[in-house]
Amino acid sequence: MDATSRSQPDQPGGPAPVNAPRDFVAVDDSGAFSYYPSEQVLVAAFEYVAEAACILDRSGKSYDLALDRNRHLILGEDHGPVEFHWLLRALTDAWEIHPEDHRLRRLYPATLNALVSGLFETLELSQGYSPAPGPWTFDIGGITVRRSSLRDVDQRLAAEAQLDDIRVKDPLGHTYRPVRRRRHRFLPDRTGYITYEEVPARTR
Repeated sequence: MDATSRSQPDQPGGPAPVNAPRDFVAVDDSGAFSYYPSEQVLVAAFEYVAEAACILDRSGKSYDLALDRNRHLILGEDHGPVEFHWLLRALTDAWEIHPEDHRLRRLYPATLNALVSGLFETLELSQGYSPAPGPWTFDIGGITVRRSSLRDVDQRLAAEAQLDDIRVKDPLGHTYRPVRRRRHRFLPDRTGYITYEEVPARTR
């Protein structure tokens, strides 16, 4: 299949530059989701066919890995749209099983289009791939703080004793409540990590 370029961005996963490599989201055999900016990067990240439980493009079509005639990994044929309820369940399971890898959490979507779009956006942002249209912003003590990446937001909020009144806005306009989580109940909060949980517009 021709995976080198596309003249129009696929929907619903959000816009992509003209002639950009096709990008993907994959669920591995442990249930973790990851973003891959091209087919070449995707295939290189896996070692065997069954290691990728599901692969998605921005249109919501699902793929798996296959072997070519020389037994090299390649992207297999598409299987049509991924099943919405399976994908939503897989994502919520990943939040529980791999919480530190899935810290940017959107509200539950009502449609497959919204689910796929949110997956691409949050994974690009959290993995540092997204060409952000603006900074991350949040207010502390009446002062608006701007940071260029989620990692920079983490570092700034790590110094705060309380996060309850802070709301973080990503470059795409979504607002989140930061929640500090412990890695173990016997360890102090400061040794944990922060998840960002989207809040409904009426509570922002």
